[in-house]
Amino acid sequence: MTHPYPHASPVSAPDSIEHPNVSLIRDGYIAFSKGDMELIRGLLHDGVVHRVPGRGPLCGDYTTAEEVLGFYVRLFELSGGTFRSEPYAVMADDRYGVALVNTYAERPGRVLAGRAVDVFRIEDGRIAEIRTQAEDQYADDEFWS
Repeated sequence: MTHPYPHASPVSAPDSIEHPNVSLIRDGYIAFSKGDMELIRGLLHDGVVHRVPGRGPLCGDYTTAEEVLGFYVRLFELSGGTFRSEPYAVMADDRYGVALVNTYAERPGRVLAGRAVDVFRIEDGRIAEIRTQAEDQYADDEFWS
């Protein structure tokens, strides 16, 4: 039997080297999981923007590194430190990156367990823009309200 896709190449070879922007994005999630805001600050471009769509109280555009970090601190505060954003797939090239993430948080009487996509624009080796899109925006908005 012949392979159904004879010209298809493997997604990645076992000995392939990870693109540096994949490492950049992964480093950001590791720092986030530890609450290491100084490391995150170092990964962010001076003109960073984090766009969070929706109608909840945390939605909007965070347009400076201080605002972005403040948004992250607020996620931890509102969830009593339970908020997690854990990537299960990260892809990147020289200008853009994408992370598919599992999200989890708890608030009194509520649990958020979902998935999201974070899209990154990278400039000069730093994160210049993040766009977060929840799989279920209504559930996210309700949870944080």
